[in-house]
Amino acid sequence: MMLKAICLGRIKYDINVLIDKQPIEGSTIEVFNKIGCGGGTATNVAVAFGKWGIGCAVCGVLGNDVYGNKIKEEFDKVHLDMRYIEQSYSNDTPLSTIIINNETKKYTIYNLSDKFVSIKKMDFDFSPDITVVDGYDSVSSKKLLERFPNSKRILCANIISKEVFELCHKAQYVICPINFAELMSGVKYDPNNVKSLAQIYQAVKKKNLNTEFIIYLEERGALYCVNNQVKISPMIQMEVQDNQGGFDAFCAGFSYIIAIDNDIEKGVKYGCISASLNSRTIGTRLSIPTIEEIKKVYEQNY
Repeated sequence: MMLKAICLGRIKYDINVLIDKQPIEGSTIEVFNKIGCGGGTATNVAVAFGKWGIGCAVCGVLGNDVYGNKIKEEFDKVHLDMRYIEQSYSNDTPLSTIIINNETKKYTIYNLSDKFVSIKKMDFDFSPDITVVDGYDSVSSKKLLERFPNSKRILCANIISKEVFELCHKAQYVICPINFAELMSGVKYDPNNVKSLAQIYQAVKKKNLNTEFIIYLEERGALYCVNNQVKISPMIQMEVQDNQGGFDAFCAGFSYIIAIDNDIEKGVKYGCISASLNSRTIGTRLSIPTIEEIKKVYEQNY
């Protein structure tokens, strides 16, 4: 029987622009090398689920425009259930322009959105095995996490706000970047002091006793805890072309294992492998690896 998932969050379109150097203020540059694809953390997880064989409904708001149509085509290719997408006729699909430096591989993101539009209806006609939210629509995310308490509930917390901090109480698993964990814990991360990571983890855990935290450390891997031991799982070394989608890819790999196996340690390792493989090419959604690729790397390294 196929597992069923609901992924709720921001739906946007990413335009990845490759440049050789940062432009000088006041200058005009011509750009011919660009790569476009859909984006948004929870919806990127949904696309990965569809690609990896988990039946998934995607829930969010997009505009009635060319970018909205492109995104729906992407969803259709991996057989996502789009019945719970709401279309806005007064607001365009949010756009992200991602400027990637060819030399340093560093990136700058410009988000362009009309006013925020919350999801109005969530009339799901099935109970999911797993729910994934990114907190962009915090009110709807809270409702979804509360509605299906028996599902495996994951919050991909890369939006820093009081509302998303509060959502951590509703999720079984919270995946967050280090800056989110720093602000929640009140502890500063010192890259030269591993103990600072343990202190951050202990502080966020103390505030959320019933939630498992996985802290994404970018190229350093991810921090997690099993059997009362705080551990770090490293990234797999790859030639990096674009690492800005690493968090989303990590969330997808981790969520997949939680859905099928409920194994935190294996989930973190799958997440790190997924993020590493994703960094090889430009465009987060276009770069989602196959599950066979992830399994092969896992078997080779663990």
